[in-house]
Amino acid sequence: MAIVGFALSLFITIESLFNPPLSSAERLTSDSYIIQFGNFNMGAGKREGTLYNVSYTLGQTAAGPYGDFGDTGSYYFVGAGFQYIYQIGEFRFTISDTDLDLGELTPGVHNTVQNTLTISTRGAGGYKVYTYELHRLMLANGLAWIPDTECDPGYSCNVDDAKPWINQNEPGFGYNAQGNTVEEDFTSDNPDCLADDECFRPFADASQGGSMQLVMSSDNVAKNEEALITYKAGIGGAQAAGHYTTGIVYIAVPGY
Repeated sequence: MAIVGFALSLFITIESLFNPPLSSAERLTSDSYIIQFGNFNMGAGKREGTLYNVSYTLGQTAAGPYGDFGDTGSYYFVGAGFQYIYQIGEFRFTISDTDLDLGELTPGVHNTVQNTLTISTRGAGGYKVYTYELHRLMLANGLAWIPDTECDPGYSCNVDDAKPWINQNEPGFGYNAQGNTVEEDFTSDNPDCLADDECFRPFADASQGGSMQLVMSSDNVAKNEEALITYKAGIGGAQAAGHYTTGIVYIAVPGY
């Protein structure tokens, strides 16, 4: 009986299409005026509750923008009397664990391990997260591989279409994603999937010319949006013993 060790490393790439500059504030003066306070309105503030977050200005005193925002020839810009968008915050993408170990694999038993992707877009207009593998699970000498999953008999999963993979006698390597913004084929909205955790995809294999695939996305601003990723591997009885590894790449792209 073959006993196969497994290690999985994750490589993270974050592509930002826009990096907002830092802002600074100064006392505004001239020969004819001094601005001593930062609000021309009769009231302003912020209210928060369990179901809402609202900021406001009141009064409409001297409403209007003054100066030419974005014009290199203008030395000032004043917005007064109405609400303005907040300074764009940072785009953040994190992975809870980038050093994963599925342990020893034995025929007829699937091993799993999980980590969590977390994304916040703040001022960005949504996001997309893509993924791919550097190569199939491979022995260090490159002479043996664990194939990417084809899922259960009667189904045919591929890199952009998850299908049930429950039968532990079916070998391979693949992943499942759970969360509010993961691709629909992972979820029970997929007519082949009775539960969100039973459908898997193989990773796109970059060494074979595979293209990265979308795993989670949204058109809305996100705050700590999460996806739970489950990695699963199983082997057949003829699998060569040894330590198998691969690298998984995630690419997070904000939608400005």
